[in-house]
Amino acid sequence: MIEEVVTLLRSLIFAAVVYGSLFNAMADTLYKYRDKNGTLVFSDLPPATDQPFEQQIITSATITSPVVTFRREPTEDGITLWVDNPCHCVAEVIAQVAAKAAMTVEPGNTVRRIVPGLSTTKLLTIMTDSRSVIATEDIKTAWVFGDPKTVHAPDQPYRPPFAAAQKFEISQAFPDEETHAAPSSRYAVDIVMPVQTAIYAARGGIVVEVAHNNFRGGADRGKYGAQANLVKILHDDGSFALYAHLSWDSIRVRNGQRVERGELIAASGNTGFTTGPHLHFVVLMNVGLRTESVPVTFSAGIGAVVVPRTGEYLQNP
Repeated sequence: MIEEVVTLLRSLIFAAVVYGSLFNAMADTLYKYRDKNGTLVFSDLPPATDQPFEQQIITSATITSPVVTFRREPTEDGITLWVDNPCHCVAEVIAQVAAKAAMTVEPGNTVRRIVPGLSTTKLLTIMTDSRSVIATEDIKTAWVFGDPKTVHAPDQPYRPPFAAAQKFEISQAFPDEETHAAPSSRYAVDIVMPVQTAIYAARGGIVVEVAHNNFRGGADRGKYGAQANLVKILHDDGSFALYAHLSWDSIRVRNGQRVERGELIAASGNTGFTTGPHLHFVVLMNVGLRTESVPVTFSAGIGAVVVPRTGEYLQNP
């Protein structure tokens, strides 16, 4: 069990280091114009031809996700480890303390717990004498949003996330894995649509994450992977819906807001790791300190259900 926990922590810590390096903000010049086909373009480069454009200086935040943090608070005979969860959703956390002589850990050397949203929680207390120094590397931590006991149980098929009477082609869906090989994207659905297509909630819930200041996009995952605008919604069963690659500054919801099925939330775009304008829609769950996607079906009218397939069209009746 200890070896499994150590392996899990190492993988999660590596991921935290990789993604943590992406947290930054920078000032950018945004150019807004229409190309020769009349399509609205948001870019960090001016148009190549002599045509009207709007120019604006903005702060482009690559990641605006809520992040669970762990704090060490000194006491007279050791330290207390606290966890802060700023999300409007629960988080599963784990902390492991290296065993040392003259050291006592309460309630134990490994603590795994579900902490409420918008909360500060005491995880453990380490008591030691002056001969034993508690180094940073003595405490390893990791976390994932969501409850591992979640069961994906929608009361009806998902609503196609665009306006009624519209239909768009699905460019990628399970079992195709061109860019959806990871467990967190295996059952994602990519829907090709023009930039600025209105996006509606496929299912009701609480908004728990919003990123809206990005306007870059491209096929270089390393360069653009963290720059997708997105909305993440927590459903009543504990699963999350992620709407990604949204248009710059189009998002109409905020963290903590309750949205209903069919409510307008944003406009589609071409931000982040993308080879063209589309909506990336996926339902996610915490399955035990890791996030995985789950299969979804869409409503095709009264009593009709659609399983998304690559190359087929998804229509909102």
